[in-house]
Amino acid sequence: MTDDRPSGRSRWGTPISFVLYRTPECWRHAIYSRDPSGIMDGYLRDVPVTAAVEEAQAELLRRVELAHGRKFHVHWEPADKPDWWTAEITDAGPLSEDESNEQHTDP
Repeated sequence: MTDDRPSGRSRWGTPISFVLYRTPECWRHAIYSRDPSGIMDGYLRDVPVTAAVEEAQAELLRRVELAHGRKFHVHWEPADKPDWWTAEITDAGPLSEDESNEQHTDP
């Protein structure tokens, strides 16, 4: 692949769960993955710290779906700390048409 678009076979692995939490400065997150196993963390630059949790959850999911070229169904639960939430991916949709075609094209 010669452009900057992510492929369905992300070098970051397949996401399996998220942690989302609010700090005094921003919304932060961790994305846990497998194949390969790893943890990616970061912050949601475009979501104000005063935003509702639903807005932060939606933005995190949007970013993950964009990076992986597929839709994910997620189940969110509040964690045992205030302003922390966890999510499990309950289902991963098919790769988008473009991503699926790229994976099956010989280089």
